[in-house]
Amino acid sequence: MQCSSRYNSLSMIPLFLGLTIFNLLCLALTTALGYAVMLGGPRFAPYHQLTGVLATIACCAVHCIVFTYFIATAKWVQHAIDVKRLDANLAAPTKSFKAQAFPAALLAIAVVFLSAVVGVITLSYGLRPIWHHGMALLSLAINTVVALIEYRAVVRNGRLIDDLLARINSEASPVGR
Repeated sequence: MQCSSRYNSLSMIPLFLGLTIFNLLCLALTTALGYAVMLGGPRFAPYHQLTGVLATIACCAVHCIVFTYFIATAKWVQHAIDVKRLDANLAAPTKSFKAQAFPAALLAIAVVFLSAVVGVITLSYGLRPIWHHGMALLSLAINTVVALIEYRAVVRNGRLIDDLLARINSEASPVGR
């Protein structure tokens, strides 16, 4: 009996790209509105603050979804290995993928959160705005780099799952056909 799965290594890519683009657009919009406040006056401030809060939440959500993907697929790989009695070493790369994605995701979340906190301090306590501007640009840069790291890990994880499914299906095929 073959393992019937619609999964292939490309199935997570559109979702990942959509989430990542959404995250980067939210951060870019917030940054643009921040510069609108600086150049166009305080009438843009409420919009910048609202998008800042929403972009921070979106950033946390996107990176948590991506990391949850790695946790779920690692559990699935381990379950498949246990059920089909495959070599336990097949699961080893999943730890590497999580090890790449988790610290990067935490860094991306932390820098965006810190940028938001510095923005509040700038508004409430008169901290020089250059610190908030720098943090905002750093947030965009780090999230872009982290997106590339996560993309690479998602692609490699997809290939691992494809390979595992191929092994399961080849062992399930009748011999001699």
